[in-house]
This record gives sequence, C-alpha cells and structure tokens, in this order.
Amino acid sequence: MKYWISLCLIAVSISARSQLIIGEANPYILVTNVLMGKGIATDSIKYTGYSRSCGFFENGLTSKLKMDAGVILSTGIAVGAKGPNDAGNKSTSELQTAGSALLDKYATSSTYDAATLQFKFTPQTEDIVFNYIFASEEYIEFVDQNVSDIFGFFISGPGIIGEQNVALVPGKTLPVSIDNINHLRNSQYFNINLMGEKTLQADGYTTHLTAQLKLEACSPYTIKLAIADVGDYRLDSYVFIEAGSFQHKTGIGKDTFICKENFDIILDAGNPGRYVEWYKDGVKLADTTQKITVTSFGIYEVKVFTNCGYFIDVKKILPGVADISIGSDTLYCGDSLNRVLKIKNRVFDTYLWSNGSTADTLIAKKTGLYWLEIDRNGCKKRDTINLVLEPLPKINLGNDTTVCGLVQLILRSKEPASAYIWYKDGVATGDTLMNLPINQTGIYSVWSMNKNCSNRDTITINKRKALAIDLGLPLIEICNNDTFYLKTNINDTFNYATLWNTGALSSNILISNSGKYSVMVRDKFCNYSAKDSVEVRVYEGSGNVIVPNAFTPGNDGLNDAFKPISDIESYTYYRFVIFNRWGQKLFETSNPNMAWDGIYDNKLCENGVYIWSLHAKSNCSAGDKNFQKGIVHLIR
Repeated sequence: MKYWISLCLIAVSISARSQLIIGEANPYILVTNVLMGKGIATDSIKYTGYSRSCGFFENGLTSKLKMDAGVILSTGIAVGAKGPNDAGNKSTSELQTAGSALLDKYATSSTYDAATLQFKFTPQTEDIVFNYIFASEEYIEFVDQNVSDIFGFFISGPGIIGEQNVALVPGKTLPVSIDNINHLRNSQYFNINLMGEKTLQADGYTTHLTAQLKLEACSPYTIKLAIADVGDYRLDSYVFIEAGSFQHKTGIGKDTFICKENFDIILDAGNPGRYVEWYKDGVKLADTTQKITVTSFGIYEVKVFTNCGYFIDVKKILPGVADISIGSDTLYCGDSLNRVLKIKNRVFDTYLWSNGSTADTLIAKKTGLYWLEIDRNGCKKRDTINLVLEPLPKINLGNDTTVCGLVQLILRSKEPASAYIWYKDGVATGDTLMNLPINQTGIYSVWSMNKNCSNRDTITINKRKALAIDLGLPLIEICNNDTFYLKTNINDTFNYATLWNTGALSSNILISNSGKYSVMVRDKFCNYSAKDSVEVRVYEGSGNVIVPNAFTPGNDGLNDAFKPISDIESYTYYRFVIFNRWGQKLFETSNPNMAWDGIYDNKLCENGVYIWSLHAKSNCSAGDKNFQKGIVHLIR
C-alpha cells in the first residue's frame, strides 16, 4: 500500500529503501490513504500535538517491525524511531509541548508531548480490527517505576460508556504498557532491541498486537489514537499502526504462500447472512456463497454488502512459503533460560531444529544460536534466533534499619556493577557510586546496572524518636465517684518498659485515692527514658466549706481577715460578697484565696454585724452553684 508516498511532505531517496523509512504527511492522508481499509467512511479528522510527532512509515519488513507500512505516533519526532539503536536514552528535547487531558486520567502523573490523531468513522458491521506495535526507549530500565510513557486507542459512541481503551494485552483487560508487557511479564509479546541494531532506535518493542472493536453496525463512532510522555519530557516512545489494517473483520485471513501446484483452500467471508461477491485478479466470480474453495494462485477479493454499503477484504495466494519466524534475537536477564521456540498459527510437513529435533516446538535452556528449517510440500524455509543470557547484577542493601540518635550510615551495593542510580523517597539523588553515605531517614533504593541488565533493592531507614511522657497538669482534682486513668499514651509495653511508683507495669493505671503518682518509661531498643509525675486529689461529695462568724481585724496577726475556709483547691465558680446592714456592698472577690481585712474606703469598719453571701461550685458539686449566706461579727 505505497501509492500514497507521492502525497507526503518529504521525499525518500532510493538508497534508503533498505531500511525503515519515516516521513511526514497531513492527518487526512494518514487516515484515509494509509490507515483505513476499503469500505469504512471517515470524517472529522483531527491531529493535536507537535507537527513532526505524527507521520507515516514504510519498508518495515526490512526492520525489526516486520510490518510493511502504516502510521506512526511519537512522544518525540517520528523520524527518531529510525535506527540504528545508538543510544539507550533517546530523547527529543525540542518539543516541550502540552500533555493530554484524556491520558492524564490513566497516567501516574502529568503527561507531556502528547500526540493525538482522532477521526469519526461509521462501521458497516459489528467487528473492526487493526494491528499495531508499541516501542519505547524506556524499556527495560523503567519497568515498574510508575513513570512509563502512556498510549491508548480510545473509542466512543453508541453502546460505549465514556471513552474505552482498546489497546489491551491479548486475552486480558490490562492496557498495553511498559509495565504490562516487558521482559518480566507477558514476555511472549515483548522483544528487546539490542544496542547497535541498525533498523530501529527503541530499546524494546511489542510483537504485532490487534485491537478489536465491538460496535453497532452503521452507527457513527469516534476514535482517538494517543501517546504521551509521563512525568517529564524524556525518553521517546512510538506506536506503529499497520497500513490498511483498520478494517472490518472477515475470515479470509492473511496472504498465503503455497509450495505446490495442486491445493484446495477455503476462503471464508465471515459475516453470515450477508450478500457477498468474490473476485480473482479483479474479475468477478460466479460464486456468492459465504465460503468458497480456491485451487489456483491469485489475488482474491471478497465484497461484503451490508445495510449501509459494502466493504472489501483481500487475500493473496501465491507460490512459495512465506517467511517463518521463531522469534527475535533476545537478551534475557537472570540466572536461567526457558524459551519456547515455535512458529505460531502455522503448520508444516516437517521440522528440523539445529539440535536435530524434529518436533514443532523446541525449549531452549541454553544461550546461543538456534535455527529451524521447515518443509511444506517440498518448499523449505529457515529462521535463526540468537538467545543471550546475562546475569542480573547482585545487590543487597540489607534489612530495613532503625537507628538511635544521629543517622550516619553507608548503604552498600555489595558487588560491583557498571552503573548505579540512587533514589531517596522515589526521587533520584544524583549519586552514581557503588556505596551511598546517608545522614537522613527515608526509603532508599538503588538501580544496579550492567551492560544490558539491571536490578534494584530498597531499604527503609527509620529513626527512633526520643521519649516524652505527659501525665497532664501538676495537680488533678477528681471526685470520688469518677473513673479516672493516668495514661502514658505508650501502649507498647513490650518494647517500652513501664514502671509506676505503685508498682504497676501497664501503660494506664486507675486512680481512686489521693496522692502523688509518677511513672518511668524506658525504650528497650535505644535505651531512651522519660518520666513524669502528678498529684491527684480525690474529693468526697462537693467538698467542705466553713465560714467563720467573727474576726478581729488589726495588726496583731491573729484572726485579722475574714474568708471561707475550704478543702477544695479549685472551683468552677466562686463569688464571695460582704454587705453592711444597710445593704451597701463593702467587698467582693472571685478569688478563693482573697480575704476581707475589714477595710472599706481606706478605713477600718466599725464594730458590728455584717452580712455575707457565697456562691461556689467545684467539679464535684451537684446541681447549680451552691449558695450560702450569713453574718459575721467584726470586733475591734
């Protein structure tokens, strides 16, 4: 599907035909002339993002992609995907463009450098499929770091709630991402791209994946093909979407190459119940059934008629055997190898492996070169794969540690590696040495990297806090019917030895008697200690208040002042007032410790009878403020 090259914005030299070709084209051409299969109407085509982040690719069969042509979206510039793989951290610094509000919903942090190609289309049947490959410079060192670039294919329309991502791991509901397809998990869909590989820049890429859309026929839908950086503008990622693969699903299958003259092949148009027309090499055949049997080479087309038009699918049946693949050259990180080598979804007459086995599957447990030669009706094909096993760097920071006093430690990576990256609380510290001196608490981790493999270990450093005990106010007054506990607020008496002056060893004690209470707590781990004491007074009833009936003010130091006498230390309310016999107020106080010295207006009052009133209430008093009144004799 290369007729559209003349419409692109850049020219491609003949010498470049031996490698991956990437160019620029406007969004309308990319959707209508490159991506779409025959029979799907599109409109409202729109591209958002940096102009050079979207384009076309071709000649992909000569690269690691094994996908001939299509559309490419990138978090950098699209042409940056072209090899050789000469950097493990390819980044396009010129963009610094905005992210995507759509992808922000699914990313671990803010997105940047977003590229989004969207369009409306109307399917004629319920099933639409298209093929794609995801590749990234973030493989493999940023697997499980929660900062990986994000992409998705988001469909919206009838029968769909919101915008549904259809870029999923085969057979699962997980989105395709660096954390979900890599060398550690779902590795059957992952290929590592070694440094120096000539045709593709990315350090890792997925196998061919298929997005499958379940829709309502003849209804309009919108799809957004989007990709973005996450957390920063660094390290480029790419999505390659196969030309012509955005099409209605049929059963005629992919192109077939046959190595014999006599054959019978059944072509299935799928879509039972719909009228179909078959063509061979552009000439209409008489057969209009869903399935036909073909016995000769050629280019077969099926035209399927629907309620809103028709669409076409094409299959080539040509002499020979199509190229086989037992997988891509792969580097494994670890101590053992257990790779299953086989050709998926194809059956041949004979198999011959490099070790002499004739089974259709070989389990590779050692590194090295493996090849398979197949034969079908006398037509042979061979494919070779190189498997490399590199041990993970050994690293052990030790167990989580709690320190007493100053933090002065050296975290050691144990065994040498080619590079180190240290992190504290998830943020890179900038340190790259084997050992890291620290003087702060936190969660520390280190990535230890050799040429191709990396390993990580994490340790948490805590600091024991100094003890502090607070039993409350120095004097606590309670009523005899109160339930009152003194508490250290340290319930872990196994690690914190607790001893009260009562002999109790618990964190709390029940108080029922007046007295002075003290506690000592010792941290067994750090040998820190703390203590506190408190005086508790327990009152019976509302407390006793006695008011004398006479006093002798003067300077002899005996009975010179007049005030209530009480065993209550604190009041919630207190008001003591003295009047003369004519009702004139001579003295008033709210301080239980203040007494009347018999003086009014700077003069000593005359002998006689004076009236007093007392409003007082303590914590133990019942009802409203207690009230008393009476007389006192002032004797000079």
